[in-house]
Amino acid sequence: DAIYESAVERQFATADINTLISVIRKRAGAGNGDDADADATRFVQLRAPLATALADAGRRREIVKTRAELRAAATSGRRFVGDKWGGKYLRAPDIYHQILDKYGDKLVRLGDIAEVRFGIKTGANDFFYLTPEVIAEFGIEPAYCRPVMTTPQESRRIAVNPAALPRRLFMCHRDKADLAGAGALAYIEWGEQQGYHRRRSVASRRRWYDLGERDNVYLGMNKFVDTTARTFLVTQGVLYSDNFQVMPIAGGMSPTRLCAAVNSTLFQLMLNTESRANFGEGVLEIQTYETANLAIVNPQLLPELDAAVFNATDWDVLTPSAARRHIDAAVYEALGLTAEERDAAHAGVAELVGNRKRRAGSVRGRG
Repeated sequence: DAIYESAVERQFATADINTLISVIRKRAGAGNGDDADADATRFVQLRAPLATALADAGRRREIVKTRAELRAAATSGRRFVGDKWGGKYLRAPDIYHQILDKYGDKLVRLGDIAEVRFGIKTGANDFFYLTPEVIAEFGIEPAYCRPVMTTPQESRRIAVNPAALPRRLFMCHRDKADLAGAGALAYIEWGEQQGYHRRRSVASRRRWYDLGERDNVYLGMNKFVDTTARTFLVTQGVLYSDNFQVMPIAGGMSPTRLCAAVNSTLFQLMLNTESRANFGEGVLEIQTYETANLAIVNPQLLPELDAAVFNATDWDVLTPSAARRHIDAAVYEALGLTAEERDAAHAGVAELVGNRKRRAGSVRGRG
């Protein structure tokens, strides 16, 4: 019958994740035939504490969808693939639907222009991520030390200089017999003395220390989002840890144009609407297939922006810097958004972020 979600508070102080309320009832003859397609579900966003919102229709928003509409939206071809009810019908601001309806022909699915996937899962981070001190201690050769970005905290800028990254990834694809006298062999043997090779996460590999051939990637987006999702750009390419979703792109696609598209406020709107917002502390998580399904402005419609814009250090979506406004202007111009729609997009993101932050803190201090 109905699904309720509060925009302002968590319903259960002891729950580590956010919860919603489903109203479900069984009735004779339901669920079959054409009549069932007309059965409707109310998606209700509570914009005040529970009792207040239930008593005052002005403090809640309702979107009604029939079973037929829900099934159609969740079907690809002849296959039911599911849909983002919570994001689309409970949390999404009106501007989200307006942009999709009015400018959808200028949007593309991210997964259609980039192969979104996890960063590297090493199975033993404390072995594979090398500090300069460890490299020097064992004399590990540069050929086995690849620049890697392990966490978003390693750069305040979108544009990343791989030489400035604090760690290197141990990458060796040779048998130990071929490494006689090498510092890499000394490090592998030290690792075996520590028992790394017996870990289940690496033991199934032909060489437990071999992560396989990996190409450098230009773009990587933080997997867990507090306020702002940032997609980093390394023009020379770099390796990323599994704290990121990486975006290898097809030939001919400009990395800087795609970087602008996925760092825009429009992308923040799509991501905040469709991500998983069930973590009680207000953090968003988005899986690779969900990232791939997000709509972005077609990067081919964007101009090539001056690379200096990505050297800015302030990317907070709630307090747009000059760099963010510059990118947003290019995206909005490409789509043709009006001034009112641009303001609504910013307000929509601020509402989504603010709601989950307020809800995350709504139970603090309760027993």
